[in-house]
Amino acid sequence: MTEKKRFERSRTNRLVGGVLGGIAEYFGWNANLLRIIYVLVSIAIPFGHVILGLLVYVILMTFMPQAPIQSGGGNLSDLFRGATQPKPNDGRKVIHDVTEHDVSDSHKDGE
Repeated sequence: MTEKKRFERSRTNRLVGGVLGGIAEYFGWNANLLRIIYVLVSIAIPFGHVILGLLVYVILMTFMPQAPIQSGGGNLSDLFRGATQPKPNDGRKVIHDVTEHDVSDSHKDGE
C-alpha cells in the first residue's frame, strides 16, 4: 500500500523552518535550487521586495503542519542531499553483549 503524500514542513531538510524543504519533498524537487529561486523571486518583486517574501514564508511556516518525528533522526548531510532516502544494507553484523578483559603483562608481544 502506498503512503499518501502530505503537504507539511520538513524536519530533516530545513535551514530555517522547513517550509521550502517540505515543498521540495512534496513535489520531488531539489530543495537548495528551490531556496535560490525563492530568494531571487522575493528580491525581484517590485512591491515590498524582501519584506513580502519573508511575510509569505512566515505565513507558510505558521500554517503548514510539521512532519511527524521519524525514528533514526537526520544528520547534517540530509540538508544537502534533499529528500531522505533509505540507506542500503551493507551486510555488516552488530555484536551485542561484549565484555572487555585486561590482558596481563606476561602475555605482551615480544616477551
